[in-house]
Order: sequence, then C-alpha cells, then structure tokens
Amino acid sequence: MSEERTSARRPPRSDEAEDAAVRALRQKLVEVLRRLPDIERQVLELRMGLKEGVPVKPGEVATRLGLTISEVKKIESRAFSRIREVGSIKGLERFLER
Repeated sequence: MSEERTSARRPPRSDEAEDAAVRALRQKLVEVLRRLPDIERQVLELRMGLKEGVPVKPGEVATRLGLTISEVKKIESRAFSRIREVGSIKGLERFLER
C-alpha cells in the first residue's frame, strides 16, 4: 500500500485537529466582529489582543482611540452584550460569560 493511501486513511494528528478547530473558531469570531459597529470592534480587538497578539489595558485603549477609560469599559460591555444577543457560538461561550 502506498504512503499516500495510508495517510489518507489515518485520522488527523491531534495538533492538526486542534489547529483546524482554532482556525474555525477564529473565522467565527471574525464574522461576529464584522457585525459590530467600528468603535466596538476596535475596542475588542485591542482589549483582547486580536490584532497585535497582546491584550491592551483599558487606559492604553482609551489613549489610542481618544476615549476615556470609562467609555472604553462601556463600549466593551456593550460589544459583549451584542455578541451574546447573536446567540451562542460554540467554543466562544466561556469567553462571553460574565
């Protein structure tokens, strides 16, 4: 039997399956974020480190976006409320619970 045939029958390695799950979850998150108003999306992207890979504190977000810390926290809360309204997204539930 050729290697090509045996590899096609083997289940994916756990790290490959995990990578696929992360990619699928990331795509769902991108779709949800696209539905948010720009300011809410920007705040979440910065706060959660979705663009730069490092979460940013509310004070830094406020400075970057020309807002107050209070406004950043309100916008973040409103964004998560909107996301919860859309419905459960398998894999994101634990991040959305408060």
